[in-house]
Amino acid sequence: MGVTRLWTTWLLFGGLVAAFAGVRVFDGTPAVRLLLILAGAAAALAAVVLRVAAWRRAAAADPDDVSAGARATEAVFALCSIGCVLALAGFLPGTQDGIEWLGLELGGAREERRVRRFFLAASSILMACSALPALAAHWAAKKGGAQGRSAQAALHVDALRIRETASNALSLALAGSALMLLGYVAAERNQTLDFSYFKTATPGDATLEIVRSLDGPLQVALFFPPLNPVGEQVRTYVQALAAAADNVAVEEHDRFADPAAAADWNARTDGQIFFRVGDRTEQIALSVEIDDARGRLRVLDGLVQQALLLLARGRRVAYLTTGHGEMNDPLAQDSLAPRNEPREPWMPRDAPPGPREPPLPVLRRMLELLNYDARDLGAREGLGDQIPDDAAFVMILGPRRPFFDSEADAIREYLDRGGSLLVALESGSEFRIGDFRQRLGVEHDPATVVDDQNHMRETGAPADRRLIVANRFSTHPSVTTASRQGRGGGVLMLGAEALSPAEDVEGLRHSLVVRSMRSSFADRNGDFRFDEGDETRESLGVAIAVEADLPTDPSADSAAPDSASDATPAPAAPAPGMRALVYGDAEIFADRVLVSLQLNAALVADGIRWLGREEAFSGQVVSEEDVPIVHTRTEDVAWFYAIIFGAPSLVLAGGAIAIYGRRARRRTVA
Repeated sequence: MGVTRLWTTWLLFGGLVAAFAGVRVFDGTPAVRLLLILAGAAAALAAVVLRVAAWRRAAAADPDDVSAGARATEAVFALCSIGCVLALAGFLPGTQDGIEWLGLELGGAREERRVRRFFLAASSILMACSALPALAAHWAAKKGGAQGRSAQAALHVDALRIRETASNALSLALAGSALMLLGYVAAERNQTLDFSYFKTATPGDATLEIVRSLDGPLQVALFFPPLNPVGEQVRTYVQALAAAADNVAVEEHDRFADPAAAADWNARTDGQIFFRVGDRTEQIALSVEIDDARGRLRVLDGLVQQALLLLARGRRVAYLTTGHGEMNDPLAQDSLAPRNEPREPWMPRDAPPGPREPPLPVLRRMLELLNYDARDLGAREGLGDQIPDDAAFVMILGPRRPFFDSEADAIREYLDRGGSLLVALESGSEFRIGDFRQRLGVEHDPATVVDDQNHMRETGAPADRRLIVANRFSTHPSVTTASRQGRGGGVLMLGAEALSPAEDVEGLRHSLVVRSMRSSFADRNGDFRFDEGDETRESLGVAIAVEADLPTDPSADSAAPDSASDATPAPAAPAPGMRALVYGDAEIFADRVLVSLQLNAALVADGIRWLGREEAFSGQVVSEEDVPIVHTRTEDVAWFYAIIFGAPSLVLAGGAIAIYGRRARRRTVA
């Protein structure tokens, strides 16, 4: 007696699909919905009746080997069919309509939700553990050809195959059910374990110099709840600051236990850090939850430095020129905002308005951290007339076009009265530093500095050789952090041009603060290759610092000495004069460079401090913030194809090796 009525499997699943369609697909059509549910339930019940009848007939037959194999096979199909129907019936209490139809009286909405969730989960598990084995057994019966066969050995083998296949499918269903329950438990008991690196920043050299330069003792007040983990981290930082500087006094208060101190410091919430010098007070706010405060604790040294700079001096202004295709010029951006959106205050009046972030946001945040207001300066803001008197320094970042004569005259006049200027050149630009040659005394070689031996590889093309590493620094204050690193650390230059002092311009002090490696050369023909005889390998200057003293007052020099004294008057000290920094590469101010390369960011910060005459505060800001890993486009493509094709290929290769190895061992044994 063989396996009969295999078509009843399709009858069973047809009924299940019809019932599902009635509940989910045609929920908005009551007549069709009811018809499909009833028809589906009837089909499933009919399949169960047929399967049970077949199993009973096989059980009533003579107990020989053939009937035993048929009974085992029919039992598998009967049990799977009964499980599917029971799962279908179990879905009924899991629906709102089912609870109303059954007339169940529950204690409330919460109790009803728990009951529905239980029946839905239990029915889903039972359906998976019944439907998958039924499909697997049906497939095994068709492949085995047990239907209509009477051979005793064939039926015995078919019964074993069907039961083994159904058992494997049941294992898969149980594994999926376990994963479902695990996901539910994880969602209900949501606990996270953070294994990421975490460490609160420590006081840096720049912060210590700012504290020592204050005109009075520094009072630090901490307002945290008792035994608070965030307060413990902040206390460690502040105690290290007090141990390194003699003018720091630390106070710790509980806002509720000490209301007088809270009123004195105007502490409104927990998690506040106050700094006071004289009658000036600044504060930093942190969350009292360690998970929320981790990000700010990693950069605590930078936050403290920003607050201390506000106490050390007032906020000053750094002007960034616009109108010549500079990197910070809004009109030079590729995409402009629609005209129907509000205009940002940093944009020119004739620029299309839009709520976009200003160009070079990372540099602007760095200037803000160093206590500067970054403002654009173009022809409309008076660049062609005079540099504003409140300018701490002026930045010209990668101009594409030359300045007008009136604008160049305003910058030259600003330098003559002791101003500070930063110029960053862009390769292939029409702008030439020669317009300020007599004020800066800088020679500019427009050939790109290339290094075919030491460079960063981005695309694999020869053009990558312009991404040079410069690791030769002077002892000038504008490169304090980089010079402390020694030649073990280098800054990245992305298409720099060579700079050198002009020998015929007198009265200036020059210092090549950054130079390339000795393997670099000026690429004269633009082929990114070293041409023996035409090009020379040498260390080329890519950043230069310029200083000049203001002329002394002639009347003071010609004043007659006191007749009552025979002593010769001491010469007057030179007044603070012009300062300038010229970089052969403007890309070092780009966002991706400042974010990814810490030494490049330190180089820019030290240069800004020197131009603002705050070189005493130079030094690296200690930060434990995670630096994002930046891949080139070529690396991203390689990783994409490695994951999509490489990982599956490794799995297939491992499976093929295992299969063929097993077959080889079998042949050897045979």
